[in-house]
Amino acid sequence: MDRHWKLICKLKDVPLDGVRRVPRGLAWQELPGVALYRTGEASVQAVLECCGVEARLSHARRYSVKVEGTKVYLDLEELSAPASMAEAALAGQAGLATSLVAYCY
Repeated sequence: MDRHWKLICKLKDVPLDGVRRVPRGLAWQELPGVALYRTGEASVQAVLECCGVEARLSHARRYSVKVEGTKVYLDLEELSAPASMAEAALAGQAGLATSLVAYCY
């Protein structure tokens, strides 16, 4: 299957000694973002942000990255997919009941 790449930023926007945060979800959702790290002059890694943990050193979820020239792309399907069972449940994709039924006896 072909990947659908989303242009995220320019390579120069990802600092060599820092991180660039990429938000996920809609404005009203408080989802963890994706942290972009430069691992070389033209190499970038993307991992799910973890509270209080250095994401690139952890076993956090990793995202596919494509660097073409001076542009950084992330896979749109990976970026849109729930990153946890909690996110899947909120999206109604985890097979969990999304409504309650009250029974009277």
